[in-house]
Amino acid sequence: MVPKSSTTQREKDMLMAVMTHIRDVKMIKDRTLAEIEPMKQNVMLLKKHMVKMETDFLVDLENSKTALVEVSERALGPIKEAILPLQQKEAGEIKLKLAEFAVDV
Repeated sequence: MVPKSSTTQREKDMLMAVMTHIRDVKMIKDRTLAEIEPMKQNVMLLKKHMVKMETDFLVDLENSKTALVEVSERALGPIKEAILPLQQKEAGEIKLKLAEFAVDV
């Protein structure tokens, strides 16, 4: 659920939760994508040594990579766009608080 504004503490907490989920999904996606290349190299090595495979794992890996990117963008793209103004507003408020703190110090 995406908050409509960030005026109440509940809405700010909801925004932080959404941002945390987006970060977690991005980290998992990036880590999974990074693991695909070593898997491809292993499959190519097996093919080089004439290991019989019932399916073409290189095609499966590439299809999985494409599907992962598509699903994550379809799922996260609209949410990222929806919370961007709220994120920018919160960042501005944090900068103001930081400047006030610097003056106080």
